[in-house]
Amino acid sequence: MTTFHRLASSVCLFCLKVIGYISNTMPLPKSGSIPSPCWAVRYMLQKAFGNDKLSKLEFLTQFYHNDGLFCLDNKIYIFDQKLAQAAINKLEKGAEHYLNDSPLKDTFLGSSQKSPETRRAVASLFRKTSIEERASWIFEDTKRICSKIRLKSLKSAKDNMKLFLMAGTETTASSIPVIFSLLNDFPDIQQELRDEVENRWTEILTEPTTSLPKIESMMKEVLRLYPIAPFISRQNNVPVNLGNIYLDQHSDVIIFTWGIHRSPYHWKDSKVFKPFRFLGMESLQSNMYIPFGAGSRVCIGQHLAWIELRLVIANLLHEFRFSKNPATSDLKFVVDWVHAVVHPDKDMIFSLENVEHD
Repeated sequence: MTTFHRLASSVCLFCLKVIGYISNTMPLPKSGSIPSPCWAVRYMLQKAFGNDKLSKLEFLTQFYHNDGLFCLDNKIYIFDQKLAQAAINKLEKGAEHYLNDSPLKDTFLGSSQKSPETRRAVASLFRKTSIEERASWIFEDTKRICSKIRLKSLKSAKDNMKLFLMAGTETTASSIPVIFSLLNDFPDIQQELRDEVENRWTEILTEPTTSLPKIESMMKEVLRLYPIAPFISRQNNVPVNLGNIYLDQHSDVIIFTWGIHRSPYHWKDSKVFKPFRFLGMESLQSNMYIPFGAGSRVCIGQHLAWIELRLVIANLLHEFRFSKNPATSDLKFVVDWVHAVVHPDKDMIFSLENVEHD
């Protein structure tokens, strides 16, 4: 990028912030209409963020904070708490054909059958108690993977963390490299989490569901700052009102989790990685924490993903010390807009050092 383009980008971003500040501080009554960026705002967004759609949307959540929603490219993005909860509970799940190109298309889980009886049957397979009963299996699987890494004397590990998964859970597979990329930047935090694992290692071996408060807080913070499912899709088959907002039939509604989780209006130091945020009262300042969705369509595999993450992290911290590799890339994301997931844009490469135990 040339000096001129960098200057133009900075000027446009500054202008957008000024306009957004003015519109958010003026005491204008809500009209019930859905705002949409004019051509001038769109032009400045393009200059400021280029083709980075995720950053544009994140900026617009702050730009239209007072409205709580906006329309862009025929999609309605919602981030106001009451509107988001109403949309989640009142509207139908969107993107119903997102499995068309997936291997799950013709499976029981991916079938088009969506009766309450079917959903209850599937949910029973993934209920928390059932997953916890299988925790020892997950734990042994991750231990075997760590042993294979040791035997091969690998000095660096690539983002093939999907090997750790029983069922290829997207949240777990995408979150692991993000977590260790962040812990590379905070070696003292990495060691503090390792100490928690070491202090409870005997308990973990006996009972894999042993609580690890610091690790669990760190996991929650990663999923707040970098929610792997960046939005929740909803649609309405008939006209509907969400509060004072009228939606036409077949509106394409997006509850924008990424923007909600990173909004300074919902979270203190919203762009800062604070791994122990969820250990204190600060975590109670916002009800807008929905990394697995919400309502009747909440992610059916959230308990599986959570216990997988906790055990994989504990095992890896117990066995290895992670540090940056010369080939380590900066943490940037790409979005799969069809399947509603984000993941690092490149393989994450780390240097590993064996942790010696007595």
